[in-house]
Amino acid sequence: MPIRKRWLGVANRRVDKGYLLVLVICGLAVWPFLSRQALPQITDAELHIFRLVELSHLVRGGELYPRWAPDFYYGFGYPIFNYYAPLVYYLALPIELLPNVGPVAAVKVVLIAGLLLAGAGAYAFVRDIWGRAAGLVATAAYVYAPYVQFVDPHARGDVAESFSLAILPWTFWALNRLKMAPGAQSWLVAVLLIAAAILTHNLMAMVTFGLLLAWCIWLLADRGQESLQSTSPAALVRWLLPGALLAGVGLSAFFWLVVALEQSAVNLNNLVGVGGHFDYRNHFLDIGELLSPTRRLDWGATAPTFLHNLGLGQWLAGLGALVLVFLGRRHRGGPRLRPALFFILAALALIFMMLPSSAPLWARLPLLRFMQFPWRLLGATAFCLAVLAGFLSTVLQRWLSDKGQGWLAASLIGSFILLALPLTQVPPWPADFGPTDVRRIMLEELAGRWLGTTATADFVPRTVERIPRPEPALVDDYLSSPNRPDRVNRVTLPAGASVSFRERTPLDLRYTTDSSEPFLLRLFVHDFPGWQVYIDGQEVQTELGRPEGFIVVPVPVGQHQVRVTFETTPARTAAWLISLVTVLALARVTAVLRRRNAYAVTDSFRTSDDKGRMARWQPLLVVPLAITIIHIAILSPSGLLRYESSGYHAEPAQSRLFVNFGEQLALIGYDLPPATARSGQVIELTLYWQAQNSVNINYQGFVHLLDPSGRLVAQSDKLNPGEFPTKQWPVDRYVRDLHELILPPDLPQGRYTLSVGLWVAGEGWRLPVLGEQGVQLGDAYRLGPTLVLK
Repeated sequence: MPIRKRWLGVANRRVDKGYLLVLVICGLAVWPFLSRQALPQITDAELHIFRLVELSHLVRGGELYPRWAPDFYYGFGYPIFNYYAPLVYYLALPIELLPNVGPVAAVKVVLIAGLLLAGAGAYAFVRDIWGRAAGLVATAAYVYAPYVQFVDPHARGDVAESFSLAILPWTFWALNRLKMAPGAQSWLVAVLLIAAAILTHNLMAMVTFGLLLAWCIWLLADRGQESLQSTSPAALVRWLLPGALLAGVGLSAFFWLVVALEQSAVNLNNLVGVGGHFDYRNHFLDIGELLSPTRRLDWGATAPTFLHNLGLGQWLAGLGALVLVFLGRRHRGGPRLRPALFFILAALALIFMMLPSSAPLWARLPLLRFMQFPWRLLGATAFCLAVLAGFLSTVLQRWLSDKGQGWLAASLIGSFILLALPLTQVPPWPADFGPTDVRRIMLEELAGRWLGTTATADFVPRTVERIPRPEPALVDDYLSSPNRPDRVNRVTLPAGASVSFRERTPLDLRYTTDSSEPFLLRLFVHDFPGWQVYIDGQEVQTELGRPEGFIVVPVPVGQHQVRVTFETTPARTAAWLISLVTVLALARVTAVLRRRNAYAVTDSFRTSDDKGRMARWQPLLVVPLAITIIHIAILSPSGLLRYESSGYHAEPAQSRLFVNFGEQLALIGYDLPPATARSGQVIELTLYWQAQNSVNINYQGFVHLLDPSGRLVAQSDKLNPGEFPTKQWPVDRYVRDLHELILPPDLPQGRYTLSVGLWVAGEGWRLPVLGEQGVQLGDAYRLGPTLVLK
């Protein structure tokens, strides 16, 4: 007889009560989003909001899977959707399309869902190996890991990467279930989750897939644990596991294969620039920071300083698990050790890759440079440590009575939450995000913080030799016209020529031209593979408007119908065909597995001492619920878990001062690099700025290293000090501005001075330094003491 189906813990139409406890445990992690309106406007979250706005506009206009964003880059467009993983935007899109919801609420739902799914995924995976209590401990360890709880969703606002960390544990869960009970459901879900991981975040997809490949090999090497179903031989598992990985890759080929094949069509240099902010060499962590406890946040900062740490409770649990595994501390019938050993090795490997000692390996693996920040691996490391926390609780529980087991698990859960309480004190943000339309996109780009929702000109077509300035006519169309801009450079039209416009879809533009002489129809549209032009139904070759990379259409004499449309390319067609073939193969394999009567998951996934005992685990509900209530009602309002700099005072600054820059901005502190440095070394200088009044100019910042004669030998320039325009600086919070200077390798020994200032790059003048009664002291401020290079 076929075994009764059980999926996601559901049997006899009853839900696994553990998922209800997961919601309670995750309560404080999602509370900042639930208790406040809107989302922050000084993190990447707003960039994801505007990408969703653009996608919604395109889908509403009939473009179901657009690869081009026409309203970015001052309205010239660029192919962000061709290169950036699309899943989170398509998950948010149905929510955004609901009446009276909007993109801000939709993105917030995705962030909240990501945290809840991360906790549920950790629970599901660990529960299937070591039981419900261990799964709940893993939930708390994962969700309250600093990177998962705060850094990705709050400090960075990286919606896509944050959601990828939610999918990560589910992919492990799916492969594990496919190994234990190979069947149609487990096969299909595994493939879909692997594809989802690839489609969520470009860089985390590499990390997730690498870990999954290692986990797959680990499972296949485990000869001692065969499939639970006699109708499914081990040979079936041996091809289903790698088959699921391959099918997930094939299913998502319509995205990643195009990225690989068309990477030469865009500018990627700024993503991996040597010596810049995105150079991985500048973002390794030291072991002290990794092991540090979480610190309180400063609400007086626009972007509070935080640590890239593992979490004190998390790494201690991992250390305890390591000791137990390698000492062989288990009783007869004790918990399975092989999974714990895998995650110990994985955690150690990931930690090593975040340390400076791994630099030679990063240099030898070219793809790693696109990771940009080695500390991105903190998310995957958090999952590994969460699994080990579940294992640790399982071992310790076996030495206790039934009642003691419940309190032990509750104590571990409570400790993870308590240690993470400072990161629940997220600084407030405005309740009104403001308009979310293409007009707002144009205004944000004109303000100078970003272009195309990126800050480094990445994904700009190679044909663009120079980023063009805003075109006044096009800007006016966006800001004042109720209709879509026609994108025609009308200044260049010959006398007597007429061009009328209608838009069939946002990426299918139609023009009717009439001229007594041949002319060039110049469009304010960046050229890129896929743009095709037809005149009276016949395809024509376009010219390239240099240096901006605009499309130029040669139009003959007379009246003509000109169509400019974005179409597929051979690479995109091939990628879609691979995904289609994978869908057909996936359906075929699923049908074969259904005929084998291979079902999903059975009660055998529960450890024998875990069945039916949830009623005895009241502490697992009481402890996290009590902490949540006490925190919301008492601790949070009291302000004990945070601090707040005020006035012209930045508490984290090593040195404090007040330098008046033009009665507009003030330098109120700095963290000076070491007094000695070597040639070729990268030195860091952190500046603390604060606006004295509302600023109506976007100033650029500089730090110059001067030799004894005043000659410039090294420098660091910021388009936006503190990474956002000075026009947007609040007057009640300071801005932390990190600069990195690369010392020339041949720099001679001597005494050097750091000079700091602000200027307007477009006009070439500096903001003066003022003394008492407004007397000008200079156009830069020199920091002391001087540097002595050896």
